[in-house]
Amino acid sequence: MGDETRLTILEMLGGREMCVCEIIDRLGMSQPAVSHHLKVLKQAGIVKDCREGKWIYYSLNPAVFERVFTGIDSEIIQCYAESLKRKLSELPSDKRTASSLCEKLSSRENKGGTV
Repeated sequence: MGDETRLTILEMLGGREMCVCEIIDRLGMSQPAVSHHLKVLKQAGIVKDCREGKWIYYSLNPAVFERVFTGIDSEIIQCYAESLKRKLSELPSDKRTASSLCEKLSSRENKGGTV
């Protein structure tokens, strides 16, 4: 969690579940670099994934956060959550990205372009 890219990914996933292609597109990084960061987050148990066909969707693992906040006054969590909600309100509200972005990125990769 000490890496800026991983913190950015966590912030992005705080708003909604995201396809790996969308994470790559938003970060402007290569697929191997993003996959490395996601692997580290997944091994730490902070992030979970869900495969649907050839696409993988990532989201925060709520069980980890429940353990972290056990025993903490709910008012403190509520105040913190409100500030996060304000920040995240600027993110798109759809749960998942349209597959067109993934198709576009896959097509570029298959033609020898970089992702």
